[in-house]
Amino acid sequence: MSTFTYRAATANGAIRRGRLVALNAQELEARLRLLGLDLIDAWPQSTRRWIRSASIPRRELISFCVHLETTLAARVHLIDALADLAEATNHPRFREVISVVLDNVREGKAFSAALREHPQAFNRVFVGLVESGERSGRLEEVFARLAANLKWQDEIASATKKALTYPAFTFVVLVCTTMFILLYLVPQLSVFIRSMSGGPLPAQTRLLLALSEGLQAYWYLLPAIPAALAFAWLALQRQGSEETKRRLDAWRLRLPIVGPILSRLALARFAGLFGLLYASGLPVIAALEVAEGGIGNRAIAHAAQRARDAISQGSSIGDAFAESALFPNLLLRMVRIGETTGEIDKAMRNVTYFYEREIQESIERLESLTEPVLTLILGALLGWLMMAVLGPIYDLISKLKV
Repeated sequence: MSTFTYRAATANGAIRRGRLVALNAQELEARLRLLGLDLIDAWPQSTRRWIRSASIPRRELISFCVHLETTLAARVHLIDALADLAEATNHPRFREVISVVLDNVREGKAFSAALREHPQAFNRVFVGLVESGERSGRLEEVFARLAANLKWQDEIASATKKALTYPAFTFVVLVCTTMFILLYLVPQLSVFIRSMSGGPLPAQTRLLLALSEGLQAYWYLLPAIPAALAFAWLALQRQGSEETKRRLDAWRLRLPIVGPILSRLALARFAGLFGLLYASGLPVIAALEVAEGGIGNRAIAHAAQRARDAISQGSSIGDAFAESALFPNLLLRMVRIGETTGEIDKAMRNVTYFYEREIQESIERLESLTEPVLTLILGALLGWLMMAVLGPIYDLISKLKV
């Protein structure tokens, strides 16, 4: 199957442009004729395999949800809304995905089933919510909730990137400055330092010269070690066993400073998705099963899966979640309140709101602390380097005065 971009004429002579999936140009022409269009010309585009492997930016998905929420609330037919999206979307890969989805819907396939064929663009949570909206006849409400959830994720991601940009930049400057001093300045000054010293060099100067000579001899290890570590990490993430991936994600949650933020972020995402799915009409077990795929941390997802298994065997929701230490007391308390009142979705919204505030405050604290801490580290390093270089000179001057 190929995706064709075509130009066709309507019965009154108007020109229509679009995309359709067909085996060949003859089938494309026949399908257009069924739609009341006469083919003018067409050319093949990328294949479905390329489309399915395409990763779609979150902001494109937000625009997709907002458009469908608005048009469906205005009683615009789904096919017409998708056709407008296919023409208006600027992202080329997403435009191809929407065009294929539109073709499938025109052929009579359910909207959720058409979305399910593109897992790189629409994850299980997205498809599950759309499917529940189709059953309840409230698709516009589902897309409103999806848009709100995606906007929240985008805001958190933007805030995290903003908070980490300055520390990352400062760290790079610190490393580059240190390497420049050790690999260029110190070798230039080493002969001068040794000639100016009338006796044994100070300990910090000997350490500085040893570091410089070691880096000159084994400079290739500087890029090789980080590259090897990054390659090993990616290899474990992609090809490691599920147990290994789960252990790596659990280790990330235990990292100092960053670990608690990652934990709150995963828990907030889980609570938001669980509440969203439950409010859309899915039963607890089905909502948990779908929400597990959107947590973003395998350790917490595994804990949620074990809780789901316990619930399916008759355990209460609160007791099932209490079996794992990864779920904090706040979440357990709100789950029990929601279970008692029958308002699990509202309880999960409260959890999401609480963790959202904690995440924002943690990011702000991290952002305010990193600048002075890194400045102190940079100052201490440069001070040590200056003392190591100038120490022998001061010693010589003091001896000359005597």
